[in-house]
Amino acid sequence: MKALFTPLLLAALLVLQTTAALAANENVKRIAAKMMPGQSQNLRFEQVAAADKDFFELETIDGKLTVRGNTQGSMARGLNHYLRHYLHATTSWTGKNLPAKLTALPAVSPKLHVEATLPLRYYLNYCTYSYSMAYWDWERWEEEIDWMAMQGINMPLVAVNGQYAVWQNTLRRLGYTQEEILRFLPGPGYEAWWLMGNLEECGGPVSQAFIDRQAELQRKMLQRMREYGMEPVMQGFYGMVPNSLIEKYPQADIRNTGKWITYQRPAFIVPTDSLFGKVARIYYQEQEKLFGRTRYFGGDPFHEGGNAEGVNITAAATCIHQSMKEAHPQAVWVLQGWGGNPWTSLLKGLKQGEAVVLDLMACGRPQWGGVPSSIAHRPDGYLDHHWIWCALPNFGGRIGLYGKLHSYATGVIEAQKHPLGKQVCGVGTTPEGIGSNPMDYELTYDMAWQTDTVDVEDWINNYALYRYGVRNEAARKSLQLQAASAYNCPGPSDGPQESFFCARPSLKVPFVSTWGTARLYYQPQILVEAWTQLLKASPSLQKVDTYRYDAVDLTRQVLADYGKHVHAQIARAYQANDRSAFDRSAKKFLELIADQDQLLATRREFLLGEWIRQAASCGFSVAEKQQYVRNAKRQISTWASVDSDLHEYAHKEWNGMLSTLYAPRWSAYFDYLRAQMDKKEVKAVDFFAFDTEWINREEHFASTPKGNEVEGALRIYQKYITEINKAYEN
Repeated sequence: MKALFTPLLLAALLVLQTTAALAANENVKRIAAKMMPGQSQNLRFEQVAAADKDFFELETIDGKLTVRGNTQGSMARGLNHYLRHYLHATTSWTGKNLPAKLTALPAVSPKLHVEATLPLRYYLNYCTYSYSMAYWDWERWEEEIDWMAMQGINMPLVAVNGQYAVWQNTLRRLGYTQEEILRFLPGPGYEAWWLMGNLEECGGPVSQAFIDRQAELQRKMLQRMREYGMEPVMQGFYGMVPNSLIEKYPQADIRNTGKWITYQRPAFIVPTDSLFGKVARIYYQEQEKLFGRTRYFGGDPFHEGGNAEGVNITAAATCIHQSMKEAHPQAVWVLQGWGGNPWTSLLKGLKQGEAVVLDLMACGRPQWGGVPSSIAHRPDGYLDHHWIWCALPNFGGRIGLYGKLHSYATGVIEAQKHPLGKQVCGVGTTPEGIGSNPMDYELTYDMAWQTDTVDVEDWINNYALYRYGVRNEAARKSLQLQAASAYNCPGPSDGPQESFFCARPSLKVPFVSTWGTARLYYQPQILVEAWTQLLKASPSLQKVDTYRYDAVDLTRQVLADYGKHVHAQIARAYQANDRSAFDRSAKKFLELIADQDQLLATRREFLLGEWIRQAASCGFSVAEKQQYVRNAKRQISTWASVDSDLHEYAHKEWNGMLSTLYAPRWSAYFDYLRAQMDKKEVKAVDFFAFDTEWINREEHFASTPKGNEVEGALRIYQKYITEINKAYEN
């Protein structure tokens, strides 16, 4: 780790943390006030300088709980530890179980001292900003950054929101007009793929007011993160430029990098060309003016392909990092380990300590070299460069119970013991979308403070206690069954097993999204038993918010799984030309969608209307609001403005989407099949046109939940449990 953490750099970091301590201390107190109401007088926070490892301590002295740490983020992690293991409480994206009132704080004696075993705890994926965070305001970001601190995260990606302003200022200095600049910038919901060099302009244009909004938002985010002692990863300049720059600088070596799926990629300035250095200097100057200094910079040339013919990748890498160092002498390049990226030839252009590689899906497709069975195996790993073991628990922001708990509990520890894993310097999560399956993230970040692997069964028992606040045997059994099935995904599977409800209708549905899978990797009967056990706990837990969410989510999953069984009945009836059986099964399938839609209306987390509300709130005129709403609807349906393999990539089992898109789409398809069974001449349904009409249609979607979650789950259980059990017996 010496190349990562020099004495000079550590000293600088300690000064930075000390100067931010007073302001940041208020943040930890604010978290404590939310988590432990009425106990501020019984809490004491002490920041203690430490030059080697992050740590926190918990100790009760004279009846007061003392929380110590070397940073405010470490203290927030300690506060979370106390919340979970002493108060049996938690906060998450999927509900909160917090005490309404505390009369006292349980004592910690003797003193508890916990050290981080890995210096870096990384968080986020470029895609997260588009699939989940595209329309967030400061209030939502403040909540998320508090959550980051409580998980112990100290290296978040913050390279997206403010880049509109950075590029606007950069291109102005290169002679661009405002109109030309706006033709390069994407609309909200598509920023991730712009910054990764996959597309430009898509979903735009954006207004100046929106650009200013995002820049101000990023300033607030960075300030709060730095107060916690986090070191954010900002966007570096790696050669991506508008295609129009080819015309403006015809003598420069600027390459057309080809297509990504259906989109023209941005152009690429070959880093050995003199224009590269000029643009890089302007870029870093403008970024520093807006957002201050940092040392971590992201950016991947030729992400997921791209034309690199004739480019000396090794020399290019050296030049890219050199431009970072000219602006920020301590610069470290953060690269995404995904799909063969970064190329070995690129890594050879960098010295040890100049890069950190994120092994994006080390939990299922490790590239670091120590797992020869991996489909992404690189025999030489990342050479001698530092790297971070990452879990990727979600693709596209799709809904579904999913996890690789055993991998999270053992992967980074086993890597540290392997010769090729000696340069592992952190643990992280790189979800494409968030807002579901909180246990995946909690277990992963727990591993940054562990010296050995974790027993998943024991961990789940503790999780059940703080998730629901009390010991409940039925709820504990339910979570153990879920851990053994839906949260025990084998192999490299890309996220949750997709629901047929969301698929473009067909008699065969191997996947909903082109790179996903709809085939279950677990026995659905196990999840049905977990459902039974969870709802058995309802008399005791029905007032607990986290329980109410879980009751809805598990019921949703069981219905989605059963829908696959009913779909098979539809296909058999059609092939047998049994009209009566076909109508019966088709009716049942649509009824399942309707019941799921009604149930999901009870939780804000599952409301299409909330996504639409957020999108509209970012617009500064009626027309802009409408544009952003269309962006929001397009991203979760067709994704692109033309028919392509990207359709349904970010599909959602959401109230409002089920009833206004998925159910009508399946109904139209069933009508088409009936006509075929009746030997009538009929055109096949044009699903892209169907979806496009839905995108452009203006309609209201509720953004406020309605109904009782547990009553809704119990109603569905009573309605379906007998027939589901019977179906799975056969």
